[in-house]
Order: sequence, then C-alpha cells, then structure tokens
Amino acid sequence: MAYIWGMVKLPWRQTALAAVAGLALIWAGCETDVDLTADYQRTPVVFCLLDVAQDTQWVRINRTWLGDGNQLDAALIADSSEYDPADVEARITEYRNGVAFRSWTLRDTLLQNKSDDGIFFGPEHQAWYMVQPGGLEGNSTYELEIDFADGTSVRGETRGIAEVAGNITQPPPGVPNFKLGFANIGFATTYPDVSFKWSSTSGGFRYEPQLVVHYTEHLWADDAHTQLVSTTEKSLSWALGAVDANSEAGGQLLTKSINGERFFSTLASQLEAHPRITRELGVWDDQVQIARAFDFVLSVANEELAIYLDINAPVTGIIQERPEYTNLVGGLGLFAARSSQGVYGIGYSTDTMEELAEGDLTAALQFCTPNPFSDYACP
Repeated sequence: MAYIWGMVKLPWRQTALAAVAGLALIWAGCETDVDLTADYQRTPVVFCLLDVAQDTQWVRINRTWLGDGNQLDAALIADSSEYDPADVEARITEYRNGVAFRSWTLRDTLLQNKSDDGIFFGPEHQAWYMVQPGGLEGNSTYELEIDFADGTSVRGETRGIAEVAGNITQPPPGVPNFKLGFANIGFATTYPDVSFKWSSTSGGFRYEPQLVVHYTEHLWADDAHTQLVSTTEKSLSWALGAVDANSEAGGQLLTKSINGERFFSTLASQLEAHPRITRELGVWDDQVQIARAFDFVLSVANEELAIYLDINAPVTGIIQERPEYTNLVGGLGLFAARSSQGVYGIGYSTDTMEELAEGDLTAALQFCTPNPFSDYACP
C-alpha cells in the first residue's frame, strides 16, 4: 500500500496476484517470489489553505512512497515522503479579472512544530512559504504551480475570501458594553434563544461560528479554599454548528440560534466539578464596568475547503468508504482558502451569572465573577 503524509493510506491499483502466481509456477517451476513493489510511481501530495489576512502563506509538498519491509518504519524517515528542495520549483500567481497580476516564488524551510508521537517523523518537517506584507487580495483568484525535476507537475486554483469589516451584526461589533444573556431568572428560570447573525462575504461558502469562553481556574489545597496552589488562565471553545451560504457571491444574511440552556449544559459536560477548583468568569473592565468573558469567532471556508470538510466528516452511516476528493491536477491534496473574524471581549448578564453559580447544571463548577459589585463576586 502507498502512504502519504498526514493520512494512513491511499488505495492503489490491485493486480491479479493469483494469476501472476499461477503463471510463475508454470514458467519457473518452484519460483514463487512475486514483486509487489514493481512499477510504482510516486504521487505528489500537496496541501495549502490561503488566508488573505496573513502575511505568510504556507504550502505542504509531500509524496507517496512504496518500499520493501515495514512501512511504519519507513514513515519515520523524512526522505520517504519529502522531496529534495533542489528538485522542486513552486509559485503562486494572483489573477484579477482573469489577468495575471503578480506572482510569488515559494521558498522551503524546516519547521519544528509537528508532533513526534504519531506514525510519521517529527517534530521537524519540511514546508514551503511565501510572504506578502499586508496579506493578499480577497477578491482575487490564485493559481498554485509546482514543477518537479522528474518532469511531473501539479496545478491548482482557488478563490480568496474577502475581508469585509463589520459583516458580523450580532453580537454587534464596537459596542463595548454588550452582554450575552443565556438565562432569565424570575418566578421560574427560562432560557431564551440567543441568535448570532452575519452576512456572507465574497468567496466564503461555509461558516463555522464558535463561542470562546475565557475563565481563570484556581486550584486550592483544601476544601475551604484557604490555601491557593495555582492559578491558570483557560478558555473553552464551543462550536455552534456550521452554516452554508447559497453561493460564494456574498451578501446573504446568515443566522445561528441556540437555546440558552445549551450554554450551561456545555460547561457542565466539558469542565470538571471538583471541591478544590473554583473558576472566575472573564476579566473585569473597570473603565466600562463590565466582565469580559466571551469571543464570538467566525471561521470561513471557500467552496473547495467546504467540499473537502464534508467528504472527510466522521462517517455515521452503514457505508464506511469515503470518496476521494482533490482539486489538484497532477497530484493529490487540496488548494483552498479560509478566513476568520470575530467580536471579542463580550460580557454576560447578571441572570447568566446567577444561573451559572446556583443552577443545577453548573453550581458544582463553582464559578464566580470578577465584578466587585456582584452578589457572586470572587473573594
């Protein structure tokens, strides 16, 4: 089987082994050796996600391999899946209205940030990159071209995602005292639906909103919380569910609504309830008089990346086989675009804090607020 970086295996053309073995016995008498690695051609495997807001764009250029012996041992050798940089010429060209506007030659480097506890070599790994101060133009089309010394080549094309200021409308950007309310406490506690709204942007197809919850965790040496052991700033990312636009044209109003009770059940399911752990929700902004605890972050994918994510989503049906998808000519992999934007430093309502501190789902998590005027202020 042929292996590539980042995946376990790729299917390759099976041969009629039984027929070959039969002919070998007829022609060679007792000769039963079959060369399973004959006539194998290495295939380039390329991954690149453009982010037009970034100064540096990264490209992974690897190859499949096939050899004798244990392929798990071969996977730990960089030469199995990496090219000699002298054998690779790579560039990205920007097109505006179908006309080539500018081009960048990719340079190779070695990175040290890959996990070394998998079946592939690490932490050092090869990558190619380009630098454009100020980022790229989101409304342009980009072509990736890679030529190898053996005469093979890879071509791919994708559209950038435009950066649009203020296309998130709820929570409203630029409103420093805005608060999210996940509970209403009265004669009976109710949980309102909380809506997040934004308009699609040119080049964007799939939108994955998430709410990042920031808190400070205090570990105590005793149940009475008299001796502090450690204080750690932490965050929890709550994925709210993907929303697809009708097209990449932009301008479509998109909404994601969640019931407020999900906020409390999510915290209850993901955080440990321990008598010696207390948590402080957010950071106090004395100037605006608000505890800032949430970031609303919107991750955006163009259509090529959205298709790739759909195909590689966890399989839940009876049929386990996945179709192969690549938008590259001459190789395998993906050349696509992504982007992100957000509203940061969002506050929370008084009722939300009360339910968090006293509600059945979350009271054991021992949350308090840095708001010094609150009944649930941290000691």
